Amino acid sequence: MSSIPTLPPLPSPNALAEAVRHLQAGKYFQIAAYVMMIYDHMLTFPEEVERIWKARFSGATVLFLINRYITPLQFLIIIDAFEDPSWTKAPLSARLDISGLNFLPAAAIDLLHSREHQPSVLLPTSHEYLDTIMILRVYALYGRNLYILAFLLVLWVVQIVLSSIGINTGFAVPLPPGLVGCIFSGSNPLFPAIWVTPLLTDTCIFILTMWRTRGYLTSRSRTFRTPTLELFMRDGLMYFLVIFSANLLNMLLFFLAPQDLKAIGASFSQMLTATMISRLVLNLRSVSSSEISRSPQYMSSFVARTVIQLGEEMDLNSTTYGSDDIPLKDFTSSYTR
Repeated sequence: MSSIPTLPPLPSPNALAEAVRHLQAGKYFQIAAYVMMIYDHMLTFPEEVERIWKARFSGATVLFLINRYITPLQFLIIIDAFEDPSWTKAPLSARLDISGLNFLPAAAIDLLHSREHQPSVLLPTSHEYLDTIMILRVYALYGRNLYILAFLLVLWVVQIVLSSIGINTGFAVPLPPGLVGCIFSGSNPLFPAIWVTPLLTDTCIFILTMWRTRGYLTSRSRTFRTPTLELFMRDGLMYFLVIFSANLLNMLLFFLAPQDLKAIGASFSQMLTATMISRLVLNLRSVSSSEISRSPQYMSSFVARTVIQLGEEMDLNSTTYGSDDIPLKDFTSSYTR
């Protein structure tokens, strides 16, 4: 005679109430971050038209547009998945092919789904992608130095690998019956790599930027201290502090928060990163041609290549210097001659 299977015990009222509060907190935090990103998009859209759409199309433009439009679309799908219970009834790639949005193959998405992962586990891929813009800025700042580029690309690849391993160790916190959503968490020591590795990469980018431009702010020459370079320094500092703080918050939550709140800030940090990148590119594109023309000729080529095209050679001064710029280390000595 077969035994009747027993149902799992129902959670206590207090445990159920706490689970509901934590789930709602996660959803509200995610929606608030999405509204912040869309609101900033609306505020800066006129600048985007003037500085992106009306400017020369380049690789930097492609990176900007991917960050600007693919990221909101990706999170719109994720927010819908958090609210719609039908997302758990079929493999993700069968319901909607979002592999292109997350730069992961559909088979990987199905694998994550088979392990009870929800779309939120795909969030960290956007941060790694957006780091390419910062790497290009530093690459241009160092005069297209291949050693600097190789060093930063190695950090970037390590960040992707360790973040992927960290994601793979995570799991969806079981929810009481009737609750819809996903609380992604993890207990493996490698799980915090999702936020630790971006901290290290951003720190290296920041240090390299400050080291290369340290002479600009200490110079007493007004001609040498151009508004463009001060903007370059200011935006680099603001980007680092904001993104560093967001990733640090995620680390502290992982080590100090309850199990179902450890990754509550993941969506916020991703959307904040996308917003900061858009602001950074738009600010740098605000450099007008008249300002460039007022700078010394060798400085004009550096500024145009560094802050407008994110590493692409402009050849504005090819008639004088050819395709190569005067090395940045020679700028100070040029003013003292």
